[in-house]
Amino acid sequence: MKTFVVGDVHGRAAQLHGLLEMLPRDEATDMLVFLGDLIDRGPDAPGCVELVMKLCRENPERVLCLRGNHEQMLLDFIEGSANLWITPVTGGERTFEQYTGKLLSVTKEQDLDDARREVESSVPSEHLDLSHQTPARHCAPIFALDARHGVLQELSRQALHLWPHADAAAATARAGRTTWHLHFSQRHWY
Repeated sequence: MKTFVVGDVHGRAAQLHGLLEMLPRDEATDMLVFLGDLIDRGPDAPGCVELVMKLCRENPERVLCLRGNHEQMLLDFIEGSANLWITPVTGGERTFEQYTGKLLSVTKEQDLDDARREVESSVPSEHLDLSHQTPARHCAPIFALDARHGVLQELSRQALHLWPHADAAAATARAGRTTWHLHFSQRHWY
């Protein structure tokens, strides 16, 4: 049995379809793990979430979806505990627009409340349920595929985290685990 990991799809449903076709995966025996960050930045976040939900429903024993930091930021925004999701750097405004059909415009406090209500009522409940119900981490031997660089490699005893950083990497290393930093745009992999 192999475990394949796909991370940081960020709304690119067409690329996700192509990536899944490339995987040398036996659906009967191999695991497929999505590391979250299905939403934000790309042109089709709803399509990414739909595809992953479909795969999870069809093969729940062999497909696992983890909650990424972008899904957590969306949940935090809806809950009202943080506004990071709507800052330009996260790409949340693209997901907002795709689900609501409206441009995100926030100029006053009332706009934030309106945006929260709008996105919560526009995102299908099963999409939000996926984010609520998915675990934030999973530890297992894995094979990792980086779609941007075409790298397929086996990684052992992984600790996957929503917001990994050097301190977390050092702590997991002391515990005899390797941490792989999955935000490919970052400078280092731990």
